[in-house]
Amino acid sequence: MKISIVIPTRNRSQYLKYCLRSCLQTRDSDIEVIVSNNNSVDDTACILSSITDPRLIWFDTEKDLSMRQNFEFALSKTTGDYVIFIGDDDGIIPNGIVTLRHLIATRHPDIILWRHITYLWPDPDAGMGEGLLKFRYRDFNGPAYQLDPTKIYADFCSAKLTVYRDAANIYHGCVSRDVIEKIKGNGGEYFLGQSPDINTAISNLTVSNSIIWVRNPISIAGASPKSNGTAMSGSKKITTEQAKISENFTTLALHDHIAPELDLRIRSIAAATYANVKRVNDTLDINQQQPINHEAWRNASIKDMQALPFDLRTWSLLEKFFRQMDPGYEIKRLADTDTPPITTAGSNDRKSSVKKPNLVPAQYTKNVAAVVEFLQKVTGRPHLPKKSISVAFAWQLLKSICMRKALKSIKKQPI
Repeated sequence: MKISIVIPTRNRSQYLKYCLRSCLQTRDSDIEVIVSNNNSVDDTACILSSITDPRLIWFDTEKDLSMRQNFEFALSKTTGDYVIFIGDDDGIIPNGIVTLRHLIATRHPDIILWRHITYLWPDPDAGMGEGLLKFRYRDFNGPAYQLDPTKIYADFCSAKLTVYRDAANIYHGCVSRDVIEKIKGNGGEYFLGQSPDINTAISNLTVSNSIIWVRNPISIAGASPKSNGTAMSGSKKITTEQAKISENFTTLALHDHIAPELDLRIRSIAAATYANVKRVNDTLDINQQQPINHEAWRNASIKDMQALPFDLRTWSLLEKFFRQMDPGYEIKRLADTDTPPITTAGSNDRKSSVKKPNLVPAQYTKNVAAVVEFLQKVTGRPHLPKKSISVAFAWQLLKSICMRKALKSIKKQPI
């Protein structure tokens, strides 16, 4: 049973090399690490060429592709029975691959999801001279739950769920080839939105029969200064490099043959999720379609817009978007009702996180590969989820005690 780990990349070689190191730390011989180099102009090709591990297979697009097209191109090169997508500043935990193998062998699900943890890369511009690993002991060694994809999809249509990470992600999730091929059978391509992670998180729900969610990380979600999310959702007072990333993403998306699901100047993730729910729902057979609660989705989008920096609150565009989603919507001329702060937010999560104590020794937070090395030491043996929930919780408590002791031991070791 082959597992494909897919990494679309573009001009971020300083992160990619550590991401690859984390992926190839696993001893699993039946994986392939597929890298799609989206016409990078930095030293990405040199770094890829220098790695001799036969499990790494990389391709160059030889022309600029949109993010969606690069994801689709990368997927076309995979041969695995199950597929995982991660970003080039993310990481894979070797112990997590063992957990994944165990769940596939014992439960045979269509999709496996997990509690991933977050690593913030060093970012001097945001006041972070060191990286920061954000985790809780209860995020490890926990139970595995069976989820109902039909109910989850209905909850998204009704807006009882609005956070796309609560859907069925292939981005930091593991999806069977069968699910992928079913979606491709409807139009020839798997990624059908300019936010490929959001789009497939929703579409996967419509064709899968079984989903397992495990409370144990298999991947690490990295957040770097060059992340698309940082560039697209931060304040306009961002670096010149981040502005170029945002502009490049938009330009390439507009030249894609699949039109953006909403105006890309709208930076609300909730609105993008709303747009993808409707796009997916519209492509289903009439007997499968679910009624969409437009009012609830509008409220979620407005709330999300209000959380953005003031200079990114594009109310007039949001109103037009609401009309496109629901022709019966009456324009209300939305506007801010609160007073702008004296300083613009911009990367609030990163700036606030630096104030929190870092439990992990500094040598293990320099890059994502070092983070993986730390987690391997702290967690010990790979986690094989117990079928009994009560036994699973007892095991989790015992393992959390062991993790705390291991962390104390590591912190006492000389650098």
